[in-house]
Amino acid sequence: MPTATLKPVKRAAKGHNRFCGPAALSIIAGIDTAEASAVIRFANKKRSVQGTHDWEIIKSLNLLGYNVASAAKLNPLKPKTNPTLAAWLKSDERDGKTLYLVAAGNHWQVVQGRRYCCGLTKDIVSIRDAKVKRRARVTAVYRIDHARKVALADVLPAKVKDVEATVRRKARTLAAKHGIKIEVERLYDGSDYYTSIIVWGQRDICDDEERDPFFGDHYAEDWADALERVQDYVKLAGTECP
Repeated sequence: MPTATLKPVKRAAKGHNRFCGPAALSIIAGIDTAEASAVIRFANKKRSVQGTHDWEIIKSLNLLGYNVASAAKLNPLKPKTNPTLAAWLKSDERDGKTLYLVAAGNHWQVVQGRRYCCGLTKDIVSIRDAKVKRRARVTAVYRIDHARKVALADVLPAKVKDVEATVRRKARTLAAKHGIKIEVERLYDGSDYYTSIIVWGQRDICDDEERDPFFGDHYAEDWADALERVQDYVKLAGTECP
């Protein structure tokens, strides 16, 4: 079986996703973070990708042609008894050729031999690099094997021509017409800049759990997601506030 190899994070020119789940897929499969996010959304049937569960990453890797198998004896009921990342890196449970996907400190990271990469480092670094959270407790370790070559086009539905500008214009126009506010911010996460899109519903829609479909989560993943949120708010126009 072909051995999977470690790669640096491939940042998408458009629609970059900065969360660690898409970064892990990018590191393993060599696709960019927007493509990785699209695969995860296809796997979990959700509209955006932020935190990711094990099953979402495993299913996404399976779709991309990778076999995933548990590679560590851990206690999910008593995570504090599990080894730190530093301890696991020294253990006999791993070898220098295998590619491992590791969950530690609520963060996905990929290790192969003495090489390490994650959404924070972006580039391949040593396992002793200062950015590696070596004291974080390990909650899962998976062995990754490349079972078969899969084209991204065979995983995702047929892509349409990039119409980001059109989607952005449509979202802004519809929002302005219905009293919906869109905020766009250029932020820095300590290592890179990214664009944040926030969609707020109309004033007559209460910002509470029962009325607002995006209560507590007004951040859109991209302009396509922002447009969908605006359309959902439009559907609520005229309904009574409880």
